[in-house]
Amino acid sequence: MKNIIKCIYLILPMITLILSCNSSNQTEKEYIKNLEEKNRLLEQEITDLKNNTKEVQSVEPEKVTDKDFFTIGSTEKKVLEVMGNPTGYNDNGRFGKVLWYGLSTVKLENGKVVGYDNIEGNLKINIAE
Repeated sequence: MKNIIKCIYLILPMITLILSCNSSNQTEKEYIKNLEEKNRLLEQEITDLKNNTKEVQSVEPEKVTDKDFFTIGSTEKKVLEVMGNPTGYNDNGRFGKVLWYGLSTVKLENGKVVGYDNIEGNLKINIAE
């Protein structure tokens, strides 16, 4: 009787292991099947794109004008036209004004741009020639 119980204790874990391996094999098979289906769809999409090569029409770039930018010496009005309303500002009276556009700043004195810090790269600046 003791030998039978020992055999059961040895056989039961083995059966459990075999069943769990079979289950994971089924999951792997489903995963591989899904990957193969996705691969087939991607290959079809690539083929469709190759077959549908259309002539690309050349598009001329928009001409950039001075009204799209401001520079040192521009008026505060010009900066507001180009950049829109600032996210904040500091009015330092006779020492000028600082307009904030995110982390970037535009420094004004007597209503004209005297400097800027384009930290975020978001200022539309044109360096005067």
